[in-house]
Amino acid sequence: MSKSTLNTVSTIVGLIAAGSSLLGSTGVINHGVASTISGFATAILGYLVHQPAADEQPQPQK
Repeated sequence: MSKSTLNTVSTIVGLIAAGSSLLGSTGVINHGVASTISGFATAILGYLVHQPAADEQPQPQK
């Protein structure tokens, strides 16, 4: 994915995680469902953050 696409997808997934957490804590949606959605979104976000963009050179490991 390009850097721009990766940033956009990461932002959307982050908003899903935060929104789910907020709605669950205020009682708008079931707390268990909110935690599950937030957990999956956070895991996906963690994966996306560590992906190198297709238009960038991978950084060597130190």
